[in-house]
Amino acid sequence: MNDIKNGPIFQPGKKHYVLCGDEEGLNTLNPIKQILTNEQMSFEEIHLILECSSEVDRKLEMQKIGTFLYVAAERKKLRKVLSMATKLGYSPEEAQYIIVGKEEKRIFCCRCHVISSVCGESIKRGILNCPACSLKLELSDHYSSIKDAYLGYVAEVK
Repeated sequence: MNDIKNGPIFQPGKKHYVLCGDEEGLNTLNPIKQILTNEQMSFEEIHLILECSSEVDRKLEMQKIGTFLYVAAERKKLRKVLSMATKLGYSPEEAQYIIVGKEEKRIFCCRCHVISSVCGESIKRGILNCPACSLKLELSDHYSSIKDAYLGYVAEVK
C-alpha cells in the first residue's frame, strides 16, 4: 500500500472527480470538496457506509476517462476499494487513497513468515520483535500486495 497517503492532495485539470469514503473519510476529503464546489467542477460522492460493495463497484465502473478518484477510509475498507478500483483499471495516476484513523502496518517476518500488525510508536521506531519467533525485525519499505504486508528484515545479528 505504498500508494496510500496520509492526506488528500488536489489534482487539478481533471474532467470529473469522485470522492469516495466512509464518514470519517469523507470528512477528510472536505478540503477537496470545497475546492471542487468553489471552482464549480464536476464531482460526485460515494458513501461507503450507505452503499453496498456491488453498488460502489457499479458506480466506479461507470466513470468515464478523465475521472479522478479520491478514496478515504479506514484500512480494511480502503484496501477493499483499492483492490476494486485496480481491477477496474484505475491507475495510480488516476486515484489517491487516503488512510484515516489509527495507522497500522502488517509486517511479514523474514524468518518464520508470520504476519503481525503494529501500530503507533512501533511504526515510528521501525524496530519490533516478531510475536511468533521473537526475532528483532527492522521495518522496511518493501511492500507486498500479495501478502498485504511490509517485509521485516533482521535488525541485529547475534
